[in-house]
Amino acid sequence: MFATIIKDWRANAAAWLATALTVVFGLQELRVLFVGFVGYLRDSQGMSSLSLAPVAIGIFALSLLAGPLNRLLGTRNALWLSAGGLAVLRVAEQFAQTALLDLYLSAAAVALFLIFIPLAIGVVRARGGDLPVHFGLAFLFGLALDTAIFTGVRTLDLSWQTGLLPVVVVLALVAVQLWALNQRTANAPAAHDGSWQANLATLALGPWLFLQMLVFQSAPLLSSTTGWHTPVAGLFLVLANAVGLYAAAQIASAQRNSLYALLAGALALVALALASPETSYGGILLLLGQLFSLVLGMLLLLAATRVKGEPGLLKTTLLGGLGQIVLVLLLFLYYASYDIDFGFRPPVLPLAAMALAALLTAAALAARGAAKLAIGSWRTPAYSAALLLLIPLIMLPGWKLTDSPTSEGSGVRIINYNVHDAVNTDGRMDPEALAQVVDDSGADIVALQEISRGWLIWGGMDMLEWFSMRLNMPYVWDATADSQWGMAVYSRYPILSVERFDLPPDDVLLLRGFTVIEIDVDGELLTVINTHFSERDGQDDIRMTQSSAILDQWSGRPATVVVGDFNARPESAAIQLMLEAGFVDVSRALGQQPTYTYYAADLTHQIDYIFTTPDLGIRDFSIPQTTASDHLPLVVTVDLP
Repeated sequence: MFATIIKDWRANAAAWLATALTVVFGLQELRVLFVGFVGYLRDSQGMSSLSLAPVAIGIFALSLLAGPLNRLLGTRNALWLSAGGLAVLRVAEQFAQTALLDLYLSAAAVALFLIFIPLAIGVVRARGGDLPVHFGLAFLFGLALDTAIFTGVRTLDLSWQTGLLPVVVVLALVAVQLWALNQRTANAPAAHDGSWQANLATLALGPWLFLQMLVFQSAPLLSSTTGWHTPVAGLFLVLANAVGLYAAAQIASAQRNSLYALLAGALALVALALASPETSYGGILLLLGQLFSLVLGMLLLLAATRVKGEPGLLKTTLLGGLGQIVLVLLLFLYYASYDIDFGFRPPVLPLAAMALAALLTAAALAARGAAKLAIGSWRTPAYSAALLLLIPLIMLPGWKLTDSPTSEGSGVRIINYNVHDAVNTDGRMDPEALAQVVDDSGADIVALQEISRGWLIWGGMDMLEWFSMRLNMPYVWDATADSQWGMAVYSRYPILSVERFDLPPDDVLLLRGFTVIEIDVDGELLTVINTHFSERDGQDDIRMTQSSAILDQWSGRPATVVVGDFNARPESAAIQLMLEAGFVDVSRALGQQPTYTYYAADLTHQIDYIFTTPDLGIRDFSIPQTTASDHLPLVVTVDLP
C-alpha cells in the first residue's frame, strides 16, 4: 500500500497540493475574517449586527470577479493572482499585529480564495479526463488537512500564534503551494463554463462549506457534544475524514448519481437533526453526518466539473458567487439570531443548508452532457488523510493535567472575569493575554464568562480546553446559549459536586444560566456560584428575577461565593436583592468607590461582581487594569471560617 501511495503522490502531487493547500489557506483566512467582522467592526468599532451584513456580503460578492479576471488576464494569470495572491497574503497575515490589518488582509485573502474556486473548476472542466475526481478528492483532502492542523494547534489558529514555529510552518506550506501551483498552471487551458444546470453544484458549494466550517469539521463542537478532550475529538474527526474520503473515492465512479446525492444528503440531515449533547450517541451521529456530507461534497464537485461547455466562466461565476453570498448570509443569520428575533432558532439553518446543498447537487448531477469517468481507484488521498491521525495522536500524551499546587499561604485566591470570547478591546484574538492576567493574579479558582467552544465568529477556538491546558487546571463547563457557548470555572482545589441551572426566562434569544460548585479547600467546603445575566437595556426586571433564582437555589448555605457578569449597575434591583439577602459585595467592602469594570478601554460603570457570605473573610482585593477583554477582572482572597 505504501508503495502505491508514494507512486500516486509522485504522479499527482502538484495537482493535489495546489488545490488542497489553497483550501487550507482559504479556511484559515475565513476564520480570521469572521473575528474581524464581530470582534473588530462590531465590538471594537461599534457597528451594529445589521450594519455588518452588507459589509460581509460585499466582501463575499467579490467572488463574482472570477469571470471578468479570467477574461481580462487569461486563466493562467488569474489562477496565479487568486491562489498565489492568497498564499502571499497568508504569509503577511502571520506577521499582522493589528485588528485593522487583520481585517484588510483576511478580506482580500478570502476574496481571492473565492475567486480561485470557479477558476479551478473551469480549468478542470477544460482538461477533462479523470481530473474531476482528482480535484474533488484534493478539495476534500484540503478540508481534512485544515482540520488536522487546527486540532494540532489546540484550535487556536496559526494566524493568532506567535513565535518562530508557526512562521516556519506557514512558510513551508506556502512554498509547497507555490511550487505545486507553478506545476499545474504551466500549461493551463482556458477555463470552460458549464451549463446552468450543472452549475447548480457551484451554487450548492456555499451552503456545503457553511456546514463544514460550522458543524462537521469542528473539533470543539464534537468535544462539547461528547465530553471528549480536544485531541480525542480531533482524532475521531480526522478518522471520519479519512473514511469519508475513501467512500467518496469509491462513489466517484458512479455515472448518473443523483440518487446518491439525495441519499447522502438525507442521511447527513437525519444525523444532524438527531445529534445532541443530551444524547449518548450525539457524537457518533455527528461523525456519521460528517462522513455522508463528504460524500455529498464529492458528488457536488464532480457535478460542477464534469459538464464541459464553451470557454468562459459566466454561469460558473454567477452561480458560484451567489453560493458564497448564501454562505455568508447563513452564517450571519445563524449568529445574529442570538441577538435579533428572526422568527427561528439557529439550529434550523444547518438543516436548511444541508437540504439545499443536497437538492442542488442532485439537480446538477442530472445535467446532460456529463463526461463519463473511467472507473478506477482513487484511494491515495484517503490513505493520506488517515496519516493525518498522527497530528492528534502526538498531542495526546501531553494533554493530561499535572497536579497543580495551591497557592502558598492561607486563603483562597479567586478571580472573576468576563473574557469576551478571547478577543481584546482592539478586536484581536489574544487568549494568551487573558491567561497572563490569570497567572499574575495568583488565582486558585478562576470563574470565567463568555467562553466560546468553536463559534466561528470567534475564530472557531475551543477556549475551554485551551485555558485548561494553558492554566494547567481542570474545569467545570456550563453551556448556556447552546452547547458551544457559556461559562467555566477552573480550580486547583478538588471539585466535589456540580449543579447547572437555567436562568429565567426561557424565551430570551441568548439563554443564560448559573453553576453551583462545591469545592474542597483543605477539608473545608466552599460553594462557588458562577453566573452571567441577560445584557439588554431595559431588562432590569429580568435581571432581578435572575438574582431571585440564584438566591432561591443558594437557600442560605454558608461559605458561599457568587461571582459573575450581572450586567447590572450597583444601584439596580438585581444587585440590591443580593445585598438584602446578606451577601457582601467585595468591591464595596474593599474597593475604591466607584468601582468600574466596563468598558475596559473607557471605564464608565460596574457590571461584574464578587459576592461572599458574611462568614467568609475577604482581603487583598484588586482590579487588574487590562484591555485583554472588554471587561476588567475582579480578584480577592477569601478566608474560610
